Amino acid sequence: MATYDIPNYGTVIACPYDKAHQIPAERMQKHLIKCRRQYPNAKIVTCTFNTTHHVPEQELGMHLRQCPDRADLDMFMYTVKKEQAPIPAETAYYGTAQGMQASGQPTMVQSAADEENWDDMDAPAYNPSVYCAQNPIIRKATHKTAAEKRQFYDDERVRHDELKKRNL
Repeated sequence: MATYDIPNYGTVIACPYDKAHQIPAERMQKHLIKCRRQYPNAKIVTCTFNTTHHVPEQELGMHLRQCPDRADLDMFMYTVKKEQAPIPAETAYYGTAQGMQASGQPTMVQSAADEENWDDMDAPAYNPSVYCAQNPIIRKATHKTAAEKRQFYDDERVRHDELKKRNL
């Protein structure tokens, strides 16, 4: 896409669907959605790295190899794990019975292992209907006939009265 810098206006980009459309860069995403609907038969595809890159089908392969946003994906996919760097000697500390003592030699930073495991918890499962029945929560009768609603609201009044008596 052709980009132009217009003084006192900002950066504008030429629309890939209609070159006469000169759109401010910050509004390009919205414009592309509208323009794509107006030109449904255009042989233009969207870049997988940036949705504001609409290119002709024939140029897609070349664009994907040269797309500036490809670097973000490559950095994410091909990061090399680095070894932990040693701490400089003047800031390395170790714990003793007397407290923290400065170390004379560099040490490696060790991250504490995450000991929290939610799978081993023996907590009962949360049941919202049981919780609502045991607490003064206003419930609504839905998907019931008129007679069922009347009975439900009568039962609710009794339930709320009993809960008030318990709390006094």
